[in-house]
Amino acid sequence: MIDRQRISVVVPFFNSENHLAACIDSLLAQDDLRNDDEIILIDNGSQDSSPSIVERYPRPIVLDEPTPGAYAARNTGIRRATAPLIAFTDADCVTDADWLRSIRTGMEDPDIAILLGHCRYPEDASPILKLLGAYENAKAEYVINRCAPSQHFGYANNMAVRTSVFDELGPFREWRRAADSELIHRTTARRADLRVGYNPSMKITHLEFVSARKRLRRMSLYSRTNSQIDGFRELGVGQRVGVLMQLVSGRRTTT
Repeated sequence: MIDRQRISVVVPFFNSENHLAACIDSLLAQDDLRNDDEIILIDNGSQDSSPSIVERYPRPIVLDEPTPGAYAARNTGIRRATAPLIAFTDADCVTDADWLRSIRTGMEDPDIAILLGHCRYPEDASPILKLLGAYENAKAEYVINRCAPSQHFGYANNMAVRTSVFDELGPFREWRRAADSELIHRTTARRADLRVGYNPSMKITHLEFVSARKRLRRMSLYSRTNSQIDGFRELGVGQRVGVLMQLVSGRRTTT
């Protein structure tokens, strides 16, 4: 009998020595890590000590993908994965202890094809960055739950996808950025019976950013690259202000 809640976790890494061990440790410490779950790490051409770090861990499956780009590496992981659910995070992120459990819970609805979660920043992040993170989460929840599919977006540092989606629609586009959002648009365009979900209990901490300036630069790149997705529509100014006002008034969580 197929366990439809078994999970393959896919993590690409490239010169990730600063945070890779913390990422792996958080995955191995999951309170619902099952014997037949998979942790698949894909080396995307690292030239630092990352390969020697992963050698310390006997459980993860370690693959190599020489084609540059995180989506190429993720696709290598997808091809190796054997579980009905594939969860994605990045090597500069750590997952909360109940991350896998939250994914299984969120995917109990068979109509949900792709699930997104809550992303926070480290405790030593600047107050402005923490506020920005709270806004990002409030925006993601608003967009997924209340907006048209044309405005939906994804982020592969905290994302779960049914393997059947990749089997039917193909892997990620091997773009530099925005292929996670493109997958969501491709899925909803071709399978109107399937939905994207948002689970606020599915939490990770993004260790790379501690200042708002660097994060804002990255976000501006995502906005520009989303334009290559057919039919993609950004939130309007009024919608963004509405999300911010709800956040400031305390109607959205900041942690």
